[in-house]
Amino acid sequence: MRAFNSICTYYVAPSGHNYTGQSPVVRPNGDGPFGSIHAAIEAISELRRSGIDQPITVRLLPGEYQLDNTLEIGPTITNVTFESYDKCNPALITSALKLEGWQDDSFNGISCVSAELPELKDGKFCVRDFFVNGLRAAKPRFPAEGTLKMADIENHDRSLFAPSKWFEAEKSALDGLSRESILAADVRFNHFWIDEKTPVEAYDPENCRITLRYPSIFNLSTNFGFYLENVAEAFGKKGEFYPDSESGKLYYILRDGEDKDTLDARVPLFGTLLRLKGSPDNHVRNIRFRCLKFAYTTSDYNPSGIHGDESNRFASDAQAASNCPGTVEFEYAQNCAIAKSCIVNYGLYGVFIGKGCSEIRVARCYFFDGGAGGVRINGAASDGDEADFTHDNTVADCVIKHCGRVHMAGCGVIIMNGFNNRIVHNEISDLFYTGISCGWVWGYTPSVSRDNLILKNHIFNLGQGELSDMGGVYLLGAAPGTIVSGNIIHDIKSRDYGGWALYTDEGSAYVTLENNICYNCSDNCYHQHYGRMNVVRNNIFAYAGQDLCRISRFERHLSIIFEQNIMLTNGCPIYGLSERHFDCATFGSGNNLIWSEKGEPVLFTRNGRKLSLDDFKAQGLEEGSLIADPKFRDPANYDFTLAADSPAYSMGFCEIETNDVGPRKA
Repeated sequence: MRAFNSICTYYVAPSGHNYTGQSPVVRPNGDGPFGSIHAAIEAISELRRSGIDQPITVRLLPGEYQLDNTLEIGPTITNVTFESYDKCNPALITSALKLEGWQDDSFNGISCVSAELPELKDGKFCVRDFFVNGLRAAKPRFPAEGTLKMADIENHDRSLFAPSKWFEAEKSALDGLSRESILAADVRFNHFWIDEKTPVEAYDPENCRITLRYPSIFNLSTNFGFYLENVAEAFGKKGEFYPDSESGKLYYILRDGEDKDTLDARVPLFGTLLRLKGSPDNHVRNIRFRCLKFAYTTSDYNPSGIHGDESNRFASDAQAASNCPGTVEFEYAQNCAIAKSCIVNYGLYGVFIGKGCSEIRVARCYFFDGGAGGVRINGAASDGDEADFTHDNTVADCVIKHCGRVHMAGCGVIIMNGFNNRIVHNEISDLFYTGISCGWVWGYTPSVSRDNLILKNHIFNLGQGELSDMGGVYLLGAAPGTIVSGNIIHDIKSRDYGGWALYTDEGSAYVTLENNICYNCSDNCYHQHYGRMNVVRNNIFAYAGQDLCRISRFERHLSIIFEQNIMLTNGCPIYGLSERHFDCATFGSGNNLIWSEKGEPVLFTRNGRKLSLDDFKAQGLEEGSLIADPKFRDPANYDFTLAADSPAYSMGFCEIETNDVGPRKA
C-alpha cells in the first residue's frame, strides 16, 4: 500500500466494496477501488486535514453510481478532479431506482405491462417522473389534445398577481372521469409567460369546481384553457405510464420495439445529485468534473423558493422557473468546473450557480431532456452582501436542447443577478420559453447585472406556440457594458404574443446588440418594451409576423439607436412605434439598408397613412438609410451571405462571420 503523501489518483467502482482506492482492480495486497464516491471524498478529506494538499484525481470506473441522497462537497475538499476512467463509457451518477420484474397486465381495459412500486416518500407511492430506455415516459392527459375551458374563477381581480384557489370547469367538460381520478390528477394551464401546475386538493362534481392544492400565482380568466395530467381514464397511448397507489403498481404501455424483459426503467428519488457548498468566508475551490453522466432525476420543487413551506407555495414561479434548483449546484464556490459531461433525463435545471460563486465554468456539456432549463446563475442583488455576489462565470460550447419538458418556462441559460459572466458559443434549441435571459430588475432601479457577454450562440426553435413574451435573448433592467453579439437566432413562435429574437424588456439600458442574425419570428425580430440608450447596430433582421422591429412604451428620453442594420421584410412594416415615438424622436436611426420582397417597404403606418423613408428623413431620422436589395446569396433558404457588390458595404455594414457560431470544435 502506498503512503498517502504519494497519492495523486484514487479509483472508484460502483461495487459497494471498499478497498484502499489506490488501484482500479483488486490486488492481492488489498489495493482496489473504493466502493462509492462518498468513500473517496472521505479519504480526500482526511488527506486535507493532515496537510496533504497535492492535486487529486478521482477516476470513476464504468457503471452506475446510484445515490441515496445528494452528494455534498464542502470546503475541506479542494483541488480535486472527478472524471470517468473510460471516457468512451462515462460513469453514470443518478438518483433513480430501476424497476424490474415487469409482467404482462392490463389497466382500465388497456393492455400494458406492470411492475411493483417501491415506497418512495413517507410510505406513499409518489412517482412524478419515469424514464424508459433513455426516454421520458408521458403521463396520460385529458383531453388528449387541446384544452378545456374554465366557466368561473375564484378571484375576478384583473391585476397580474391575483391568485385563485379554485375554478369551475364548463359543464360536462369532465364527463367520463371519476371523482377519484380527478383527485389523483395534476391541473395544468399555460398563460402569459408561465406554465402553472398543481395537484387537485378537492373536487365538487355538482359545480365542476376544482380546488387547487397550490393557488395560481397569476390571475386566471375564463378564456384560459386547462388540462389534466395523470388521469387514469386517459391511459392508452404508447409510452404512457400510470402509478396506481391502490395496487402498488406502475403501469406502462410499451413503445414500438420495446420488450418487457429488457426494459431499462427508472424511477428517480430526488432532483439534485451534486452540491458544492462553502460559506461566505470559506469557499469550495478548485473542484472539477469531467466526462461524467448525470441522469434520471425528479422534477418536483417548491416554486415559492421557501424550502418545505407548503403554506407559501404557488402553482408556478412568476418567471423563468426562477426558484428551480439544479441537478448540479454551486454555492460559495470558486474556480470550479463541469466539462465534457452529459446532463440528461433530468427534472430541474441542469446546473445552478448560486450566491457567492465566481470563475465557475460549464464547458462542452450536453444538456438534453431537462425538466426546466440548462444553466441558472443567481447571486445577490445590488443591495446584497458583497460576499454573495456572483460573477465571472462561463457557459461555453454547450448544447442545450429539448428542455422545459416539465417546467416549460425554464430558460436555456439564465443570469438573474450577476456580472462579468460569459455565455458564448452554445447551441440552444427546442425550448418553450427564452433561450438566454439576463437581468432580474424591472425598471430603472439599481441592478448588479452588468458587463455580461452573450456571444456567438445559435438559438432556435423556441416557444413552439406554448408560452408568450419570450426572446431568443431576453434582457431586463439596466446592464451597462453588456454585449449581445454574433448570435444567430431564428424560429421563435409565441402562444399569444411576444415571439421575439432580441428582447430588451422593462428598463433595459446601456446594452449593445450587434452583429446578430435574427429571422422567422412570430412577432418581431427585435422588441424593446421600454429602456434607455441601447444601441442596435450591424444586425440582420429578416421575416417577422408583425413589425420587423418594435418599441412599445413611449418615454421622454432617448430609448434606442438603430444604426447600420439590414432590414429585410416580406411585407410587414419595418418599425412598430407609437406616434409619440415618431413625433418626439425618442429613438435614433440611420445608415440602415431596407428592402421588401413585396413592393415598396412600409416603414411605419400612422393613422392609416404609410410613412415612407422620406417622411422619416424629414423628421431627422434614417439619415443615410437606403432602400435597396442587399443582395443576399439565398435569403429564401436563410443564407444571408452578402454579394461582393452589396450596397450594405458602402453604408459601413461589416459582414457577420457565422462559421464559428455555436459550439467550437475541441
